Amino acid sequence: MPRRVPRAGAAFAAAAVLAGVFAGAGGGAPVPRPGAASGAAPPARVLSRYETAAPGNSIDRDCGYSVALPGRPGRSLWLFCDSVWKGARPGMWFGATAAAGAAVPGRVPTALTELPSPAAAPDPDGRALGGAARPPQGLLGAPPGLVLPGGRPCHDPGTAYSASWVSGAARRPGTGTLLITYTDVCVTAASISTQGFGMVEYRPGRGVLTGRATPFTAPGGLPFQQNLGSPVFAGGYLYLFAAVCDVHGFGACAGGRVTLARVRADPAAWRDAAAYEYRTAGGWTRDAFQAASIVPGAAPYAVHAAGYARAGKGLVMIEQRGLDGRYRLWRAPAPEGPWRPAGDGTVGCSGGTGLDQCRALIGHPAISTPAELLMSYYDPADDHVRVRAVPW
Repeated sequence: MPRRVPRAGAAFAAAAVLAGVFAGAGGGAPVPRPGAASGAAPPARVLSRYETAAPGNSIDRDCGYSVALPGRPGRSLWLFCDSVWKGARPGMWFGATAAAGAAVPGRVPTALTELPSPAAAPDPDGRALGGAARPPQGLLGAPPGLVLPGGRPCHDPGTAYSASWVSGAARRPGTGTLLITYTDVCVTAASISTQGFGMVEYRPGRGVLTGRATPFTAPGGLPFQQNLGSPVFAGGYLYLFAAVCDVHGFGACAGGRVTLARVRADPAAWRDAAAYEYRTAGGWTRDAFQAASIVPGAAPYAVHAAGYARAGKGLVMIEQRGLDGRYRLWRAPAPEGPWRPAGDGTVGCSGGTGLDQCRALIGHPAISTPAELLMSYYDPADDHVRVRAVPW
């Protein structure tokens, strides 16, 4: 279920989506039963209890974000993208699903509980409603109004679909709520068109979503500066990052930009497109097209940034360099920077070589340690989210 593949790989990835997902393929290697509820030592796959509840249960899923659950020490919320599952209760969902479970530093969760759709019933911690047997369920409904080239609705079974793909999550300071950001996409065999950027607040204490808003929409495709993610709250502002590859190679990026937007950390502001500012070399501007790259020598296929204060590392950005698992790490004292190199490497997707669609490199502050960054990625070898530990 490829997602968020930049423009250079969009057609290849979208074709894989339509060939596999619309065919109902559930696939995946046999799932081992987890040991302790605290998780497994990396490298390991992120697993839910549905996957380990019975032989034959498995989930093919793409991208995995996590955020600590407010008021629940040692537990976190995981947000996944397109998912297809087979076994006792087979199905699929185009867009976000959620699960909750233990967050133990240095361990990969292997006993997450899939959460129900917010409209179904409140279950904020995933412990009721037959949690062990529950398959994934949709978190965000399909976005309305997305269109195909020519203006037809982006809904054609077997050919095109609309989805809201998660782009990050962060705790809103001084509250018990989480802010989830996402992009609205129209997916076909030829392209992935990002036509909206939105956000919604999740209240774990009640298991409900509130205040869903889409400040940026463009039927012809958003400018990359407004294709935002990696929310970071700091100094009374909500900061959001965007990236674009300007110089493409085969499955790789040779040069590009990472840009930064900010808005007051208040729902009334972040729902207002006119309230956003964009970082330039000399300050801030309301003109998104004037945004300058905040990372020197950037060459991103995609980026993910988050705060790792508990691990003593400040802000860390993962810059994905291509579809072969290569990445660079950057560190900064503040969202504006300065961003400085902090290491590089390659994750082991199908051997880590070639155009194998390795992607969605995402860091996880709640399970990282002072010695190691725990990074997840989509592994095309088994269509699943895997986590590895990276020394830093």
